[in-house]
Amino acid sequence: MGKKVQKKKKNHVPFRLNVLFVAVFLLFSILILRLGVLQIVQGEEKRLESEAIKKEEAKKEAPRGKIFDSYGNVVVDNKPYFTLTYTKTSGTKSQELYDTAKWIAQHVTIKKKRITEKDKQEFFIFKKSLQEQGLKKLIDARISAAEAKKFKGKELDNLLQSRITKDEIQALTKEDLNVLAVRKEMSTGYAYSPSPIKKELTDEEISVVSENLDKLPGIDVMPDADRQYPFGDSLKTIFGQVKQIPREKQAFLQALNYDNNDQIGVSGIESQYEDTLRGTKEKSVYMTNPKTGKTIGDPKVIAGKRGKDLVLSVDMDLQHNLENIVEQELKKAKARGGNELMNSAYIVMMNPTTGGIYAIAGKKYEDGKYSNDSYGALFNAFEMGSAVKGATVLTGLHKSAISTGEYIYDAPVKIGNTTKKSYTNMGSINELTALERSSNVYMFNIAMRLGKYSYNERKFYGNDYRLGYNVMRYYFSQFGLGIRTGIDFPNESTGYNGGYQQLGNMLDLAIGQFDTYTPVQMVQYVSTIANGGYRVQPRLVKEIREPSTETGKEGRVVDRFEPKILNKIDMRPEYINRVQQGFWQVMHGSQGTAKDFNSSVYHNAAGKTGTAEVKKYDSNGNLISNKDNHTLVGYAPFDKPEVAFAVVAPFGATKGENINKEIGKRALEEYWKLKEKRKKPKE
Repeated sequence: MGKKVQKKKKNHVPFRLNVLFVAVFLLFSILILRLGVLQIVQGEEKRLESEAIKKEEAKKEAPRGKIFDSYGNVVVDNKPYFTLTYTKTSGTKSQELYDTAKWIAQHVTIKKKRITEKDKQEFFIFKKSLQEQGLKKLIDARISAAEAKKFKGKELDNLLQSRITKDEIQALTKEDLNVLAVRKEMSTGYAYSPSPIKKELTDEEISVVSENLDKLPGIDVMPDADRQYPFGDSLKTIFGQVKQIPREKQAFLQALNYDNNDQIGVSGIESQYEDTLRGTKEKSVYMTNPKTGKTIGDPKVIAGKRGKDLVLSVDMDLQHNLENIVEQELKKAKARGGNELMNSAYIVMMNPTTGGIYAIAGKKYEDGKYSNDSYGALFNAFEMGSAVKGATVLTGLHKSAISTGEYIYDAPVKIGNTTKKSYTNMGSINELTALERSSNVYMFNIAMRLGKYSYNERKFYGNDYRLGYNVMRYYFSQFGLGIRTGIDFPNESTGYNGGYQQLGNMLDLAIGQFDTYTPVQMVQYVSTIANGGYRVQPRLVKEIREPSTETGKEGRVVDRFEPKILNKIDMRPEYINRVQQGFWQVMHGSQGTAKDFNSSVYHNAAGKTGTAEVKKYDSNGNLISNKDNHTLVGYAPFDKPEVAFAVVAPFGATKGENINKEIGKRALEEYWKLKEKRKKPKE
């Protein structure tokens, strides 16, 4: 019994070995078969893959981010369309390029750009190059052996082109010129980067090209977009322009992974926030054979992404309304006598606590028509007149040139042969009345005391009058006057610093009739007074958001800009309170220069008017006329300010002009109307 069991077990061993041998045989057979497929069927392809050690990238431009106003209205969008593009490779042949260009010229209407004689000469040679013997004959007939030895590369090409005759150029047919135009567009880009041939294809062109893509190597129809502005020209100069990279910036931007044919923001917000608005390009990574230049297999596609969105502090409804107000008041003023040279006006409205710009409107009259000039509020600087007297009084109080409540007799001041005075003799007044009635003499006394000068004895004590210049400019700068405001906009103007001149010019500085300032500087200045002494950075952009993936919904907030305090002015709170009270009296006092602001509709406003005497010259430096800049700064409500504003209307009539106050009043009315309207539920 035991022997039978033992024998049965031994019989199983050969069977198992046979199964193992068969399995091994099958595995080896599969391996040999696979090796055969790789070597025989796919051998050439795999050999090329093994040699494909070079990677090439094709990049496709991604849409830029959108820009919204503070209430979610799209103010800068992307206008979608389709673009015909051509992507050449390092292995593209001349004949293939010509055949493709010829087909495109026959089926797509290309708007011809300027075609030069040199382009035609080069195309003539190119056509000859498609026939090897034709090009050889051309060279042999026109280039001597000696010249061929002397000139090489580009120099030889230029020499050959110069030998092409006018008759040969004129022999080019209309079809040739169409092909030339297409080929020129196809040849402008870099290898593996799509070059646009035509933007905004028609439906018919899209259809016919799409149906023939298999016959057109390198040709594609790609979605594209241009910037569009739903609010028209409103703030367009502030938004800025998007253009192809300027030549002078190409080297720098190449280091930041830009291509020379990329579109970038070249001005305004588009430039300031280029890194944010710029999308992430879609990339197609090709493996290429460095010997043949051919691509191997399908490219690996890395998806792109639209740029991030910006949300402005600007209220476009208020912006649009203020533009209308400025234009209307400018037209009214020009119809009155003395305002023939008044061709522009500006207003900036800002939150005095956060620095958020609510609106920045400007209009200019040129060549018989009115156009938006918001840009001018940032870059045009003017003598602002008495509107700056708040800074003068605060400087005087801080430096003990005057004391709180000190009375000074307002009467003409004679310096040498010059008499300087207020518009009327006001008698004995303190700093509050000096602001309310806009006394020049009170400010002259502050300036002279800062310069250690006694005009009665006509001499200086301890220093020359330049000390007055230095002290006033230093403290004026704490309000943002004469320095950059820090607004998020490229290359803002700081105005004109008149340097050191005569004593009389120092007195003019104290009343805003020497150095010049921009409207944005003025709104920062009055905001500093309104909020108790904090110079807040003005901002146009309040948030950055991820691009929204759903229509009608905002994207996730990436960055929210909190208010930025640039500095706290040195003056004591009680001094600031005195100037605030003086500003209130300007608009509510019985002799206030803007007492027509005392209505409740303006929500208890405070501020300061200004009139600067200026001279208008022609392009040859000849005096045309004496004029006035009419200005106004203010804020409301007085006890809890939420809006500050600055108005400038240069080169107006020298007496009785109120355009500054009219624009200011209507702007405040519009601000409160919109606020009340938004409190009500939508119908």
